[in-house]
Amino acid sequence: MLVGDIAIALNLLSVAVLAFGIGIASVAVVSRFVLSNLKKTHFSTQIFLLWSLVSAPWWIAIFCIGYFSPYKISFVNSTWFEEFAHWHHIYIFSFSSWHSITLFLATIYLVWRVIKTIFDRTKQSVALSNLLSFTHAQNAITTNGNQYLLMPVKIPVAFTTGFLSPKIYVSTGLQRQINDEQLNIIVNHELAHVTARDPLFKVLFTALASFYPSRIKQTLIEQYVLLTEKIADYEVTKEYDNLDVAQTLIDVARLQKALPTDYDQASVSYFGHDHTSLRVERLLNPINKPSLSTIIVALALLATMPVLAASTVDSFHHIIETFFIH
Repeated sequence: MLVGDIAIALNLLSVAVLAFGIGIASVAVVSRFVLSNLKKTHFSTQIFLLWSLVSAPWWIAIFCIGYFSPYKISFVNSTWFEEFAHWHHIYIFSFSSWHSITLFLATIYLVWRVIKTIFDRTKQSVALSNLLSFTHAQNAITTNGNQYLLMPVKIPVAFTTGFLSPKIYVSTGLQRQINDEQLNIIVNHELAHVTARDPLFKVLFTALASFYPSRIKQTLIEQYVLLTEKIADYEVTKEYDNLDVAQTLIDVARLQKALPTDYDQASVSYFGHDHTSLRVERLLNPINKPSLSTIIVALALLATMPVLAASTVDSFHHIIETFFIH
C-alpha cells in the first residue's frame, strides 16, 4: 500500500482511465448530433468540432484529473463541488485494489495501441516509399507555374503525401486524359493539402480515432477526410469557377471508378476517388449563412461532457467499490 503524493498520482491516473472510457461513451452519443449537422457550419467550425470530438477522451481525462486533484486551486466555495463528485481515499493506493488492476490493463492497452499505430504507419510508409522510388517520378510544372512530380504510371491518380515535406504526385495515366486547366485545378487542390499539412494531421487524427470502436473510428476518419477535401476544393475556387472545379472532380471520378477503395486514408490525400458527390454538392451549394442553433447546441454538448464525466466517474467509483475493495 502507498500513501502520500505517489498514491495521489496513481489514484488520479485511475481517475483518468475511468474518465477516458466515459469520454469514449460520451462521444458515441454526442457525435450522432454533431456529425449529422456538421455540414450546416463553416469549415473552421467543422474542423474545431471534429478535433474536439476525436480528442474528447483525452481532455475529459485531463479535466477530471484537475477536478479530483487535492492540489487544485478553487476560486469559489468548493463545498458544492465536493458533494457533486469526490474521491474519498485519494491519499491511499493499494496494489490489490481495482484501481491497480485498472491501471495495469490500461497501460497494456495503451502500449499495444501505440505499437500497433507505429507499426501500421511504418508499414504503409515503407510500402508507399518503395512504390514511389520504383516509379522514378520526374519534376514537372503546370501552365500556371505550379510544380509537381509526374509518375510514369497508367493508373489515373493524383495525391499528396509526406509528413514534414509533403509532395504532389500526378500519374501519366491521369495527365494524358485531362486538359491543362483541369491539371491546374488538380495541382492547386493538392497544393492546398501541402499548405495545410493534411497528410501529417490526418495521421494524428487517425491515431486519436484509433481508440474508438471501429464504427465510430471509421465515421470520424471519413468525416475528417471529407472535410479536408472540401477545404482544398474551396481553396481552388479562389482562382477557378466552382463549376469548373466540380466538373474536374466528376471527370476524374469517372476515370478512377475502377480503382480499389481500400487505400490509405491516413497519410495520403487523393484528388477524387472518394466522396465526389458530397464535394460536388458543396461546390454547387456553398453555405452562406451557417446554422447558429447547430453551433450553440454542439458547443453546449461539448462543454457539458467533462462535467458529466466527473459525476459519472464518482458514481462508477462508488458502484465498483460496493463489490470490490479500494
